[in-house]
Amino acid sequence: AKAPLIVQDVGLYSPGPHELVIKNEVIAFNPVEYKMAKLALFPMQYPAIIGSSFGGTVHSVGSEVTIFKVGDKVAAAKGSKAVGNQYGSFQQYVVADEMFTSKVPTNVDVEISASLTGNLPTIVGLFTGRAGLEKPNLEDAVVVRNKKVLIYGGSSSVGYLSVQYVSQAGYTVVTTSSPKNHEVVSKLGAAKVIDHTQAKEDLIKALINEGPFDLVVDTIATAPSTAISGAVVAAQGGGKLYATLPPFGPETLPTNVTRVYQPWSTPLFEPGNEDLPQWAFHEYLTSGLASGKIVPLPIQKVDGGLKNVNVALDLLEKGVSGVKLVLDPWA
Repeated sequence: AKAPLIVQDVGLYSPGPHELVIKNEVIAFNPVEYKMAKLALFPMQYPAIIGSSFGGTVHSVGSEVTIFKVGDKVAAAKGSKAVGNQYGSFQQYVVADEMFTSKVPTNVDVEISASLTGNLPTIVGLFTGRAGLEKPNLEDAVVVRNKKVLIYGGSSSVGYLSVQYVSQAGYTVVTTSSPKNHEVVSKLGAAKVIDHTQAKEDLIKALINEGPFDLVVDTIATAPSTAISGAVVAAQGGGKLYATLPPFGPETLPTNVTRVYQPWSTPLFEPGNEDLPQWAFHEYLTSGLASGKIVPLPIQKVDGGLKNVNVALDLLEKGVSGVKLVLDPWA
């Protein structure tokens, strides 16, 4: 726990009936991973291989797999129920559940698809599986729905895809961004992008003026951001603040505001949501990228192969906004 990651040899894995072994060509990093590695944010069994999103070439398939074959280019995410080091993406061969694996369109680089898989279960699980928002339908015209959603952190890796997902489903989205990322976030479908670098009280006032909101989601979920988004929920009478992380210390939200957090892929396994993971990975992501309707964050490559995973985690700890860090584990 909290020690630097080191490179070791492990045996080549065998897939279960509904699993694939993927020759991993792209590790895509998510901010939560530096918190797992450096802060021991979540309990885990050590030694641990972490990492949750990746892409590459199918090396072998399980006996019940029908839609993937050896040689396919795919991108995948570690599901919340995946237990074992074979599922961690910080290695050269990774086991993936076919449910959380997506074929890479022929006109898309594998690193682009991989950059989105880690956050996709969170977004679908939170907005549709838990909060009950409709799914986007990328084939037809957008059905306008009379609900407004605040997504705090539109230029974060979770926020970037969240703004697209919710606006594609027909909801009015308000989000936040720094001036540097304002233009790119504005193109994702948000009705309004608020400058989060302004003074705290001015920012809270600006957000309240855009409300009331039917749903408030904080994709940054640190103490400073929840103080702001929590104040917005409090001002409209209180209620739930959906967050992508648990609190790091004692909760300081207003008494009429409740932080709602869980591993957000969990709702995908609940009764009534069984079709959501397959739709998300086998339809939404593939067709959205192929058609250009899903816009990925710009890619920033970290050189040096597996030995420089710690370099990427250091960069995440310092703060990354408006880009997605990726690394080739074979470099």
